[in-house]
Amino acid sequence: MSKGLYPIRTISAMTGVNPVTLRAWERRYGLIRPQRTPKGHRLYTERDIDRIKQILVLMERGIPISQARQVLEQGEGGVQTDATAAAEPHQDVWSNHLERMNTAISVFDEQALDDVYEEALSLFPASQVQHHLLEPLYRRHAARSGSATGAFTCAWLRTVLGVRFRHRVRRASGPRLMLATPWGCHDDVALMLLALEAMDQGYRPLVLCGVAGNSLTSALQDSGAEALLLWSSSDDNLAIPDALDVPVFVAGDGQALDADSTATSVTGDSREIIGALNSHYSTPGHATA
Repeated sequence: MSKGLYPIRTISAMTGVNPVTLRAWERRYGLIRPQRTPKGHRLYTERDIDRIKQILVLMERGIPISQARQVLEQGEGGVQTDATAAAEPHQDVWSNHLERMNTAISVFDEQALDDVYEEALSLFPASQVQHHLLEPLYRRHAARSGSATGAFTCAWLRTVLGVRFRHRVRRASGPRLMLATPWGCHDDVALMLLALEAMDQGYRPLVLCGVAGNSLTSALQDSGAEALLLWSSSDDNLAIPDALDVPVFVAGDGQALDADSTATSVTGDSREIIGALNSHYSTPGHATA
């Protein structure tokens, strides 16, 4: 390998972008133009790495991959932030992807799931893919407790969300937010979805599953977290640990709070992580979602 040139597997590890997606960006959109070895293997330069990082930033800002080349050629001053630039694709596009993913799940075809997911990531921002594909898959299949397809789906989601989380959390900044499930609840997929949404809103998440109340209190103090977001899918009352000195938010389907809790319960899907945690802790006391 020549000095300053990197193979596709190295670029994938450095940027978190799957090789399938890198090849799609090259072939379909001409976003990257790697050099080739005599045997045809791709080699990427430092400039290519910078270009990939710029594309990732644009996608995180809601710019569709189909518009990324034009935006990059215009320079930073040409980045569009209006509704047209960040417009989402027609719902039929998502329905088609979801149908293909559900078909793959029905026959336990992990490779087919990966292919549809990577195709979607090569076309749309990751936040849109999460909202329109991963979250609906979770809601449909995770609810089927004890089913083989539910277990298969959650295992696959755990893998793809974990990869994305580890890549993004290294670059995360902003207020420290702890996301946790109470003792006995180990819904790590739901928690990871919330954590990625939290990063979209500018928070630096810490994820803990199945934590007892006293341990949670200590972890909040030791980690320096400014707020706590609890998730519970149980119908049982959710007790908020005593003597917490940070705002507490609660999300979950069907959960309820103790009658004397100082938190306010909002159930169902938590989009935009509860109004960006009630506009960055603006409400007094403990709030929830």
